[in-house]
Amino acid sequence: MNGQGELFRKNARSFGGDGLLNRILARRPEDAGSSPELLVSRSGVPTLRVGNVSLHSSYDPVREGKSWAGEAVREETPDCPGYAVAGLGLGYHVWELLHETSLPVVVLETDPGRLALSWDQFEWYRFAPRIRFFSDPAEGRKIPAGYRLLSHAPSERLDPDRYETFRRNVSENCPELRLSLKILVIPPIYGGSFPVAQAVYRSLVRLGHRASFLDLSPFEGAVRSIGAQSSLDLHKMQLRGLFQGFLDELILARLIHEKPDLVVALAQAPVSPALLSKLKTQGVPVAYWFVEDFRLATYWESMAGLVTDFAVIQKEPFFSLLSGRNVQNVTYLPMAADPYVFHPFSPTDEDRKRFGAPVSFMGAGYYNRHHFLKHLADFDLAIFGTEWNAEDPLFRHVREGGFRLTPEETAKVFNATRVNLNLHSSVYHRGVNPEGDFVNPRTFEIAACGAFQVVDRRTLLPSLLEPDSEVPVYRDEAGCRKLVAHYLPRETERREIAEKARKRVLQEHTYDLRMESWLRTLMERGVRPSRPALTGRWPVEGLIREAGEDAGLVRFLESYRAMGEVNLDDLVRPISAGRGEISPEAATFLLMKEMSGGG
Repeated sequence: MNGQGELFRKNARSFGGDGLLNRILARRPEDAGSSPELLVSRSGVPTLRVGNVSLHSSYDPVREGKSWAGEAVREETPDCPGYAVAGLGLGYHVWELLHETSLPVVVLETDPGRLALSWDQFEWYRFAPRIRFFSDPAEGRKIPAGYRLLSHAPSERLDPDRYETFRRNVSENCPELRLSLKILVIPPIYGGSFPVAQAVYRSLVRLGHRASFLDLSPFEGAVRSIGAQSSLDLHKMQLRGLFQGFLDELILARLIHEKPDLVVALAQAPVSPALLSKLKTQGVPVAYWFVEDFRLATYWESMAGLVTDFAVIQKEPFFSLLSGRNVQNVTYLPMAADPYVFHPFSPTDEDRKRFGAPVSFMGAGYYNRHHFLKHLADFDLAIFGTEWNAEDPLFRHVREGGFRLTPEETAKVFNATRVNLNLHSSVYHRGVNPEGDFVNPRTFEIAACGAFQVVDRRTLLPSLLEPDSEVPVYRDEAGCRKLVAHYLPRETERREIAEKARKRVLQEHTYDLRMESWLRTLMERGVRPSRPALTGRWPVEGLIREAGEDAGLVRFLESYRAMGEVNLDDLVRPISAGRGEISPEAATFLLMKEMSGGG
């Protein structure tokens, strides 16, 4: 759109003063960086994307705007004189805000081009003079004292410096209300999805949410040792059940402490069906990202129906199986990359010697990989990862003693390798899984590094990356050998293909984009920010109600009933002083205090 339609002109007559119209008409495409794209959302109305940032929901921007505005006015106080909004985009959230409140609204949109698009979409003139637009952050100094400052996070991501200037200009006079979620991320105790959970947490923080990470990795040794304590399967099951009960109490304690708006759990996170049932009864939203193969990890059968949203990396027949179990809230959420960890760089000479090779493979020693990689060992192959059999002749190609690498070390491998082999795991095939569908995170991480890879055929790959032009694809050992032999001496071809893949990943497949999309879906399904805590203390009666049928936790909390309100320090002070019974509940709160850094 060129910003010259009749609707634009009506808006310009109402709001084009103070030189704003001249700035809109004089704008140049390069002024705003990436050009904005008007797309059609699934609900049929326009939505807007700039580069890899979606400014509004790709599903239902109107509903998203209503949710945003509803949360804003929920905090409205009788003495609030108006609102200052940082970020417009097309303007769905501001349009709904004007319908929710009778107070005046001022809006900063730093890109005049996006202002023009918005003026082509909405009849803003109908709300004159109750709304005012500007594009210069310095205008923030003119906003009357007491206005409530509201943040449109996607807009701020496009121009963080100028919006921060605006924030500073108005902060002395205007209290800020950030409509962000308080989110608790629960990772597995250890395993491949632990770094995925870390990436999810970092992404949520970057998106402006108040996220915290429940790091349970200190219990890895305990989990691994349980099976060694008895030779009887019944005893092992009992021990694991007791330990799971402890972890459930630990997670409950953290929930009581933090009172998050949302719990995000990753595959293999120690959240039992019993705990999920309790949280569902208490109305605690839980979003679960099942980053596993449903055919192998079947525990989804007892969990999928207990969470607010069940995100998966596969489609059919998994969708049908979930539907058959009456699981309705299912989201297809493919894996992604964290470009803040996985990005192009030149390894040092020391790192190139340690992590580099003509051909490398990164991953655990699954059954199919042992058989497949033997056919590629003559390419001066280097293998990184765990669970490789030391007695296998292939083990002489294993680097770093077969220990797990950090994500940062993994990025060094990708950047120091000429041809990265990517073979998805299988426990029952000797090579490429003919039924393979989902795409592993390694595919996106190698691409985000601007590194070259060859990957086995996956049915869901073409919708994510273009086979051959962005990632060369093979179907068997012979095809893989042919690709490696072709590309190994051809640096220019490798670089061109890798750069295409990197550009695609940055535009469509980062954790920031995945979390932004997922949270929009969750908010459309009713997840809402809670009111900001004013005292940092919790009513004991409310905690007892939330404890529900947990008799031990209720007894523990009842001992504090006379205090009326408590915080974590109050709960652990008698225990720390050596007073009171060290019950499992008391020990859990004490551990919570230690893990929060307060002990």
